[in-house]
Amino acid sequence: MTSVFDLILRRLVQGHPEQLLLLLFGGQTPAFIRMADSSLPQSERRADTVLVVEAHGVRFAVDVEIQAQADPHFSARLLDYTVRIHRRERLPVLPVAIYLTPEAEGSPPPYGFECPGLRVLTFDFQVVRLWEVDYLQPALQAATALLPLSVLESRAGPERIAWAESRIHQAPSLSTEERLDLLVVLGTLASRRFGQDRLSHYLRDIMIDSPFWEEQRALERRRVELHERVETLLTFANARGIPQPPDVEERLSHLGAAALKALVNKAVTTPDLAATELRAVLTAPKH
Repeated sequence: MTSVFDLILRRLVQGHPEQLLLLLFGGQTPAFIRMADSSLPQSERRADTVLVVEAHGVRFAVDVEIQAQADPHFSARLLDYTVRIHRRERLPVLPVAIYLTPEAEGSPPPYGFECPGLRVLTFDFQVVRLWEVDYLQPALQAATALLPLSVLESRAGPERIAWAESRIHQAPSLSTEERLDLLVVLGTLASRRFGQDRLSHYLRDIMIDSPFWEEQRALERRRVELHERVETLLTFANARGIPQPPDVEERLSHLGAAALKALVNKAVTTPDLAATELRAVLTAPKH
């Protein structure tokens, strides 16, 4: 399930890849070459952002994954993405995890596993913690697209909202559409951290009138509905004694909204049939 944070930030950073690189690398920023396809071979998944860059004469891909909530399988998924991008692009890959809040951070790198007496795999990746970034450093102050993220800095108080809003208004390089998008992102992140009453009247009006904000609220409603259906089926599975694998929520989420709704309806109207279908989903071998 995709969070509203993932959707907002993915749209933000894909429009300003050079400023994203500034956030990741600071003063040692490689040269941006191109955006790469974020779909992955032989996979229904899609990476958040894949960029091809060059530094010191070496070209490589950067896979950026944004985490807004804890995911125990994140490191393994990042490893999977890294291998798939490497095979497709035929380039070295630098994987980067961007954590929005401390609660989103899982086990620190490296990720790996071993068989008895033998270390089989060690996988490292770069970590960016948005609450630790100093957005007042000169290099980042010039990166207008990153201004909405500055309200996530742990040292920032509610006054940061007005500071970021003012700088977005004053940025001469932004189109009207880009400026509105950044203000919507700023309002969303700021209201999540400090509450809507801390927003200016202008910022609140923009969020209410923005089609993008309406789209995000609709996506959030669908995410909540999906989560509720998954929880209903988990309760049903417990009542029926259906074994649940460790990835039970992922399996159910992959069914999609329509299939989940149909299965929940069957759990009410034809519970035996629903139990049979649910058992098949949860016990099927993964490919």
